[in-house]
Order: sequence, then C-alpha cells, then structure tokens
Amino acid sequence: MKLIEDWKSVLFGAWSIYALAISTLLSVAAVFVGLVDAKDLGIDPVIFAALASSVSAVGVVARIVQQVTIRDLLSRFRSDVSGAVRRGVLAMMAAGAVAGAAGFVAPWEGLRTSTYIDAVGVPTVCYGHTLGVKLGDTYTPAECDKLLRAELQQFAAKLGRCLKAPLPEGAAVAFLSWSYNVGTGAACSSTLVRKANGGDLRGACDELLRWDKGRIGGKLQRIRGLTNRREAEHRLCLQSLEPRRSWWAVFS
Repeated sequence: MKLIEDWKSVLFGAWSIYALAISTLLSVAAVFVGLVDAKDLGIDPVIFAALASSVSAVGVVARIVQQVTIRDLLSRFRSDVSGAVRRGVLAMMAAGAVAGAAGFVAPWEGLRTSTYIDAVGVPTVCYGHTLGVKLGDTYTPAECDKLLRAELQQFAAKLGRCLKAPLPEGAAVAFLSWSYNVGTGAACSSTLVRKANGGDLRGACDELLRWDKGRIGGKLQRIRGLTNRREAEHRLCLQSLEPRRSWWAVFS
C-alpha cells in the first residue's frame, strides 16, 4: 500500500477528513454515554450516534466534491486579480467593524428619543443624530438603533475613501467612533488619517487624544465628556495593535 502524493494536504486540508474526525469523536462520545448511566447524565447516546451518522454522510459528499482548503482560500485571496474575493472578505470585515462601533458608540452618545440641544448648541436626537433634526422630533429606541447602524455604515464608507490602511478591529472601531463624532470631513483632512495611511498606526491612535475640544460660546474649550471618550477610543486602538488581539478590518 502506497500513500498518495499529496497525502499531507489531504489529511490536513480536506473537509471530508474533518467530517470523519468529528464523526469519530461523536461515536466515541456515544460509546462513553452508553457505558455509564445515561439517566444520570441526562443525555441520550442515540443523539450522538445520529449526529455521527449525519456528519459521516456529509463526509461522503465532501469527498467527491472539489476540496478547498484554508491554504487554498488564502492563496486565492493573495492572487485575486479581479479583487472580487478581496472585496467580499473586506466587506464582511467592514460590517463587523460597523457592528462593533455601534456597540461602542451607543453608550458614549447616550440614547435620547426626544430632540435636545447638545453642548455646542446643535439639535440632536437618538445616539447623536443631528442631520435634519428639529426640536420636537421623537423616535422609538428601535428606530434609534437602526438609525445609528445606518449612519455608521455611511460614515464607514466615507472614511474608507481617505483611510486606506488595513486596520485591526479595535483601531477600526475607534476611528469610526471618532469620525462619527467629529465628521468625516474633519477626519479625512486630519493628521490621524495621514499617519494611519503612512503605516504609523500607533501615532494615529495617539492623535485621537487631541480631539477633545468643542466650540462653546464662540470659544474652543476642552469638554470633559469628549476627553473621556477619546481616552476610551485611544485605549481600544492601542490594545488592538497587540498581535494576539488583531484581525484585519477595513471600511471599504
């Protein structure tokens, strides 16, 4: 008996092998549960046996279809000429950044279902929404959540036109939160974006701390709430630069 030439790639990359391994583990679990008192465990060994059979059936199907390994996917991503694969992956990652930013931004903005005047005199509602807002406008919490995600998606698209550097998740969330607060016009013309595009992500993170002022009564003043928010964004940004916490995310 002779091993096939690409036995290593098949052993470590074929989905049928993965299915076989899972089926084996489930079968072992069924035997274990059958040896002890199933009533004490509250688990029916038939469940494991049924799962093992199902996974085995999937393994048979996987064996006769073309195998695509993780290595193959990475290779396709790197060599993708049209950019279709890359755009698809980056779009999913951007969606993750937007979802993460929504969870980060909401507590800082605070939920207000009725219009109020913010610290710099602008009519605001929901989670810092200002576009077209008039005094007397009201929204439900669900409408505010939907509005926040839609706005963050728009801000991510606009920020992505000027911020081209690949970002770890935390930096992507921090920069999106910051741009949502200061506006993409100011963000795209900032030193922060220039440093990020130049590869100085740590320097870009540090730039966040400079954006803690607002114009009150015609005078630029430091606002404590903005200082706290920038410090939180700065911590999140720096933490994401640690290799163990990083995953690639972009805005466009």
